[in-house]
Amino acid sequence: MDATEQDWNRLMGFDRLPTHIVDKRVTELMDLSGKKAIVTGAGGDGLGQAMAHRLAGLGADVALVGRTLEKVERRADEVERRWGVKTAAIRADLSDWDQVHRAVRESRDALGGLDIMINNPVMVVAGPFEKHTKEEIDQTVLGSLTMLMYGAHAALEYLLPQGAGRIINIGAVGGRIQHRGLVVYNSCKAGVIGFTRNLAHEMAPQGVNVLGVAPGIMIKPDMRRMILDPQSDRERAARATILESITNQVQLGRCCLPEEVANMVAFLASEAADYLCGQTIDVAGGQWMN
Repeated sequence: MDATEQDWNRLMGFDRLPTHIVDKRVTELMDLSGKKAIVTGAGGDGLGQAMAHRLAGLGADVALVGRTLEKVERRADEVERRWGVKTAAIRADLSDWDQVHRAVRESRDALGGLDIMINNPVMVVAGPFEKHTKEEIDQTVLGSLTMLMYGAHAALEYLLPQGAGRIINIGAVGGRIQHRGLVVYNSCKAGVIGFTRNLAHEMAPQGVNVLGVAPGIMIKPDMRRMILDPQSDRERAARATILESITNQVQLGRCCLPEEVANMVAFLASEAADYLCGQTIDVAGGQWMN
């Protein structure tokens, strides 16, 4: 082989092509057996628990992190009994830098490693921007963007030394389009998309891949109750915003289940998604700006 061929092989990455995947089924590439994953915000009835179940269903051991220990313990027990994987329940206030880093360390120790970090924190206050208090703005920025950065930073302490791993940030389709009553939240989720893209650019040469998922109108039990029976002016305003979005923006004309978003997260966590980097994938029924 002459020097020109060597240069082309290096430049094109021919020696790094995953040729072992050619004869495999996609389902084989999505096998996460032996992988160790952390899911934050996993104690409730929404996306966190759905992602924990989807990852465990593909064979990953999962640490569930949340603010209330009893809730994450209950969810961890459900995941372990259903899928036969190892789980850990870790309590942490994700708004506290030290607690986030401690939770990631404890999760890694409990599982025996770390391969996948799912950043899923959320604290959102909705309503007209001019009526927000400073505390409401600060809370939404913290819960919708800052806490996610804390989680990524904590995970990188372990992923970078091993030169491998995946971080998946949960954003929102509102980071790309506008909604009345969600000015602060949507602005933060636009920040999540930018953070994902920029962190991926910085981390990819070091072996850590960063991706994002942007859910649309995702319904969990308390939100279903609110839509069917709003109890306050704020809940009625939120319902009106959701109805406007489904009617005018969501091409499929319906809301979604957390499990539908978790399907994409599980795919991105797997070898089947190895050639994606920095993208945030919308799972929003074709929701777009009208």
